[in-house]
Amino acid sequence: MANFAAPALQFTGQALVRTASAIAINQATGFISRAFDTRNFQGPRLESFHLQTSRDGAPMARVFGRVRLAGQVIWASHIRETSTEMPVGGKGGGPTQTDFTYSISFAIGLCEGEIAGIDRIWANGAPLELAGLDVRVYRGGEDQMPDPIIAATEGPLAPAFRGTAYLVFEDFPLAAFGNRLPQLNIE
Repeated sequence: MANFAAPALQFTGQALVRTASAIAINQATGFISRAFDTRNFQGPRLESFHLQTSRDGAPMARVFGRVRLAGQVIWASHIRETSTEMPVGGKGGGPTQTDFTYSISFAIGLCEGEIAGIDRIWANGAPLELAGLDVRVYRGGEDQMPDPIIAATEGPLAPAFRGTAYLVFEDFPLAAFGNRLPQLNIE
């Protein structure tokens, strides 16, 4: 029995040494190749952006009571691209992945005249979660001033849209909507 146990133990020990050596060589090779690999993979980028438009001179609704409106885009900034670079491999450097996210600032004209307020907003038919979004409501008074983001973009001749109730979304993230502006409905 001892004659069989010694060779079996020796064979098992040699197999463990070979396996540990192979794992150590594999880890070292991976670490060295990642340290010298400076490739940068890029995620998908937006080639073009189509904005929901409105017609010049189109009639604006006049609202009495509670109404759900689609509104019209009355102002929009240029789309803003933000890139984020992250390592792809494990420890010790290596290739990186650059991902791109997009946002836009825009104003939606709701109706003529003053409103009491906004209750709910839907994006593409689903309720829009406003937590984390920068949204400002302009009630449509004749004395309202231009929105700060519109004034910063357009300069001293920025429109105040007096007499028009509207919403301004600042840096609205587009990723959840396929990098497009969603169809908005406001109550």
